Amino acid sequence: MAVTVSNPVYEAARTMLAVREYQDRAVPTEVITRVARTAHLTASAGNGQPWHFVVVQDRERLRRLGQLVRTGPYIARSAFAIVVGIEKDNRTAVSDASRAIESMMLTAWAEGVGSNWTGFAGLDPVAREVGLPEKMTAIAVVPFGYPARNLGKGIKKRRPFDEVVSAEVFGTALS
Repeated sequence: MAVTVSNPVYEAARTMLAVREYQDRAVPTEVITRVARTAHLTASAGNGQPWHFVVVQDRERLRRLGQLVRTGPYIARSAFAIVVGIEKDNRTAVSDASRAIESMMLTAWAEGVGSNWTGFAGLDPVAREVGLPEKMTAIAVVPFGYPARNLGKGIKKRRPFDEVVSAEVFGTALS
């Protein structure tokens, strides 16, 4: 008889969906801090930590961020957002920050808080809005909040597993 072991990290990754509609409900400070700490604790190449995370909760600033990010007008209705800044001259910064963003999103999801990555390029106005120094650029604004709609956790449209995962060499099934 096989024993099933619960893995909360796997469950968060398996069920996490992009959330673009939020309840008008505050997220507790301890959850916000835990999400930000997750970013801070994420591994980076050579432990360079080429990033800075700006937590935004002010309603007016969230509204402005929603106007500045073409792909994220819903930032304006989030409970909080985290602007992710990276060092412009660091070759691993995009990869390192991407890892931190995913860590934050998974941590939030495990707390019942939804999110979605917005932006990627052309975020100089965002960088100015939150006062990032000239040596940094904004790579993302990640809005967070309790989902406004009941989401079908884990219901995802994905290509079949064996089409995207191989064992040893391309095209050899893992399973």
